[in-house]
Amino acid sequence: MIKCRHCSKTTDLQLQKCTHCGVVLGYSVAEKFDLLAESVEHALKKELEARRKLKH
Repeated sequence: MIKCRHCSKTTDLQLQKCTHCGVVLGYSVAEKFDLLAESVEHALKKELEARRKLKH
């Protein structure tokens, strides 16, 4: 999920148009890669915190 630059709502990274406002998403391959990397990093941190809470 990425944030649309036009309406600021989240939409699927794979789509070329925003599902909310219909604007064409103009992200380059490098920008998409960076967004995906940030998303994965956030998910891993969240999972690590959840596992740490289960240990205690």
